[in-house]
Formats: sequence, structure tokens, C-alpha cells
Amino acid sequence: MTAASVSAAQAARLAPAARPPKATRKGQRTDEAFREAARLVFARDGYLNAKISDIATAAGRSVASFYNYYDTKADLLIALAEEFHAEATQLAVLPYRAGLAREDALREAVAGFWRTYAARRGEMIGIFQAAMIEGRFRDRWLELRGEAITRIAAEIRAAQSAGYCPGADPVLTASALSAMLEHFCYIWLGQGGEKDVPFDPGRALDALATIWVRAVYWRDDGGDHDGTVRWTGLGEGARLA
Repeated sequence: MTAASVSAAQAARLAPAARPPKATRKGQRTDEAFREAARLVFARDGYLNAKISDIATAAGRSVASFYNYYDTKADLLIALAEEFHAEATQLAVLPYRAGLAREDALREAVAGFWRTYAARRGEMIGIFQAAMIEGRFRDRWLELRGEAITRIAAEIRAAQSAGYCPGADPVLTASALSAMLEHFCYIWLGQGGEKDVPFDPGRALDALATIWVRAVYWRDDGGDHDGTVRWTGLGEGARLA
């Protein structure tokens, strides 16, 4: 036996067993049962404390069956993250395709993310936690975020072509707004809000959407600067230029 054939044989032994196709109705039902169970367990216990055995129990399936679909709970979370991303993206582009005014479309896009987050609270809690510790998951989540950042940056450039937010860096602004959106939703929808602050979903969403709109749809005041906010000084002496 050659070295190459030995290597191939070893790889075959190490490779996971072929998984049954999910195209069958039974396979799809089982896969969805694991996904729904993961949402429940992640929301109840958090991603860090969630066990595959708990997910399998909640799904009414065996642990062995779980491994026919996913290698790890991180793999399952990646599938849920991709599902969330696809739904959130669809809701984000609909207001623009409907022909709403840009400001109104942006508000509706933010509201779409908020509603999707609320409906998928379990996996979003898992995503927030896993992104801090799971390298493989973090890389995939950053790829998905990157797609959203690209889309948001394109909208900012379109606003700039109409004279809004002059001098703002489209990508950095998109990153900052996206990070604010994700963390705000995590605090209010995932953790129940700020301590001793009554939770009013309507007011929370209005505040969130207003920040987004005002961060993009503003115009220069006519001064001699280029619209870019700059910091001068360090520490407590920092001030806006």
C-alpha cells in the first residue's frame, strides 16, 4: 500500500459517515424539530450551557439522530444563523422594492430586523454568545454580517449621492449602525431591557429607527468643513472638532 493510499484510507476512516438526505419529508421534519428545539434550549439555557442531549430531548429525537444532521451544536447554530440572515435580508429589502420614501423604507427595514429578532430570540441569544467563543461560528457570522454591511453601505452611498451625510465613511457607518442594532435587540429582546427601565416595544423600536434615519439622512449645515466628525485630544480632554 502506498503512502497516498494509506492517507486516503485514514481520511476515509476519519470522515463523518454519510448523512441521510434531508430532502425527504421525514428528514425535513426531523431537521426542523432539532432547529425548533435548539431555539427553545438556547433561549432557556443560553448557548454556553446548552447540551446536545437537551436539544435532542426537546426535539423528541435521539442524540444519535442529531449526529445524522449536525456534527456539533455550533453547526446547528450556523444553520439557524443563515436562516435568520436570509429572513432578515428579505424583510430589509422589501420596503425599498415597494417604492417607499428612503427614510420610511429605512424605518421599515429596521422594524423588519427587530421583528425577526423577536421571533427568533432563542437562536439570536445563541449567536451573540457563540460569536465570542466559537472561532468557526464567529467566522461564518462575520461573513453573514459582511453581506449586511455591504448592503447598508450601498444605501448610505445612495443617500450621499442625494446630498445626505457628507463625509461619512459608508462602511464604518454601516458597521457601527449594524452593531448598535444587534446589541440593542439583544439587550431589549434577549435580556429584557435595561434595569428599572419599563419596556415599551413601540417606543424602543421608534428610538432605534430614529437613530438610524438621523444617522444617514442629515445634511451639512453649510459650514466650511466636509461633514466628517473628528476627535482631537485624548482621554477626558477629547472634544469634537
